[in-house]
Amino acid sequence: MRTLYNYQVIRYFPNINSDEFFNVGIHLANSVKNELHFIESEHLTKLMTFPAVDKNTITTFIQMLDQEVNLSHWYGNYLKFSEKKIFRSSQPYTEVLKTLYEDYIGYKFHVKEKKDTVELIKQNTREIILKEFSPYIEMNENTIFDFDIIDKKNNFHHYSSLGSVSNREHINTMVWNVESFTLSSGYSKNSKFELLNIKHPNDDIQVANNILHKSSIYQVPYYDEDMRYEYIKKIAGV
Repeated sequence: MRTLYNYQVIRYFPNINSDEFFNVGIHLANSVKNELHFIESEHLTKLMTFPAVDKNTITTFIQMLDQEVNLSHWYGNYLKFSEKKIFRSSQPYTEVLKTLYEDYIGYKFHVKEKKDTVELIKQNTREIILKEFSPYIEMNENTIFDFDIIDKKNNFHHYSSLGSVSNREHINTMVWNVESFTLSSGYSKNSKFELLNIKHPNDDIQVANNILHKSSIYQVPYYDEDMRYEYIKKIAGV
């Protein structure tokens, strides 16, 4: 049975005049628990290496949150809770917390592993195309997107990038890239933008789909080889 969770991300703004922030914690609640979970010490240590981060400030405000919490309050113009979001899962509280922590905080601190996964999927995509579909489609390099896959028969471009539809930062990046591309390049209407979802969705993704739809971006399941094969086969039209 799937349980409804509410969560918020705790954001640290190193400069009150900037919109830039670091995620430093998760507030997770269900009908039984309502708790705050802060960035792990090893990740906090790495975060401190950024010149803009004030070690004393961030540790002080985290201690304040341990004692008293106002979910809509700014803490010294440095810490703020994100808007409340919904997460539905059949997993227990601890596993949901691990998933959210990884999606919003943990993934930034093991870039090499993330890059390796993406590169393996890129390689797998190239192999599928070369092995069976090279007469019908080709894949070109693109400075903005991971793929520019072209349907040769119709000269139709599929501009796509790999990411997680459950990760808001991946969605925002895709939206920004599409906007940048359409404004700065020789963009043709004979094309389509797609976010290739490499991670199995584990919560309600309707909000994400709505955001993507407004920017004419399609979400494509891409988290196993069968899905990649079917995606490429569909483009090839065979």
